[in-house]
Amino acid sequence: MASFLSYFITDPSYSLQQIKEAIKKHKPTFVCYRNKEYFDKNEIMDFANFAKNYSKVFINLDSLKDDSLLEHFEGVHIPSSRLDEITEYKNKIIIASTHNPLEVQKAQKADYITFSPIFKSKNRCGLGTEVLNHICNMHPKVIALGGIISDKEVEEIKNTKAVGFGSIRYFFT
Repeated sequence: MASFLSYFITDPSYSLQQIKEAIKKHKPTFVCYRNKEYFDKNEIMDFANFAKNYSKVFINLDSLKDDSLLEHFEGVHIPSSRLDEITEYKNKIIIASTHNPLEVQKAQKADYITFSPIFKSKNRCGLGTEVLNHICNMHPKVIALGGIISDKEVEEIKNTKAVGFGSIRYFFT
């Protein structure tokens, strides 16, 4: 069986230096640059050049304002609002965000999907591990996401059919 993967999604509320320290500490399997607040090509390049020493690097499609940056990333993370664009990124690993069975059906051509929220996350109720297992029967490579902030949640996910977990906050602990 393949090893349980970890997926670190960045957030602009943390500095690039904090993000680099988290990558170095945790060495996630995948790390995704996601910044919906501003576009900074130099920051994106700095991130990609650093992160590729530790992880496979992805960029969130909403953060990709310059297609020339794609050559620096192994994959693209497709938001649920843009699932129709999955097949546009040939030769890249595709991770698609999903939140319900209909989105999972639309994301069948993605290499991986995230499914969220599994646990209570901010103001959203968690869907739970039973729903996660049902989703895992619909797609072969599901990454659990949402409310995963400690090893306690990671251990619960390891007891499901998911291939791994994704988080922002977990990687800053």
